[in-house]
Amino acid sequence: MTSTHEAGPGPGTWYLDPLHSSLIFVAHYLRFGRVQGTFGRAYGQVLVTENPADSRVEVVLDAASVNTGVGARDAHLRSADFLDVDHHPELRFVSTGTEPSRRGRHSFRLFGDLTVHGTTRPVGLDAQWVGESPDYVSPDDTYGHFFSATTRIRLSDFGVGDGGEVPWGGRLVGDTVDIVLEVRLQNQDPLPFLQQIGHAP
Repeated sequence: MTSTHEAGPGPGTWYLDPLHSSLIFVAHYLRFGRVQGTFGRAYGQVLVTENPADSRVEVVLDAASVNTGVGARDAHLRSADFLDVDHHPELRFVSTGTEPSRRGRHSFRLFGDLTVHGTTRPVGLDAQWVGESPDYVSPDDTYGHFFSATTRIRLSDFGVGDGGEVPWGGRLVGDTVDIVLEVRLQNQDPLPFLQQIGHAP
């Protein structure tokens, strides 16, 4: 199921492949350091229309799947001090439109509403179609497209705490967070396989 467009997936429903996608955030930590983390559980769909500008994206992340590589820190991020996953179990992005970009070949701006911690704010992402290929395991029936995207958000815009002051000045977690997305979309719903391997959202 290759694209009939110059670049990118053809019309139809495409699915986020969480096993081959990286949903990364980078934040200042302890004022001077930076820490990187990911969300390990996510699902989403992209409805591609004949006019790509009318296409629609919706992605949901399991807030409890936050992972910075340190269990105690991840537990703190899940707590009411930060993401408060007991009351706000999901992060959600729903697109509202696109526009061309001059940042590079196959680049575009993707706009949408991002919901974090129960608060929804508009965001814009610098995105790019990177390439396409058959699936490694099931090349006869599954086809994938790869995208990269970046944006920057402020935790305070979403009511997410910063952990308070540290003795040497500044806050435990900085307000500005960089988002880096490396995403694979595929033409087959990955849910059955995710359930089979115990990785379903």
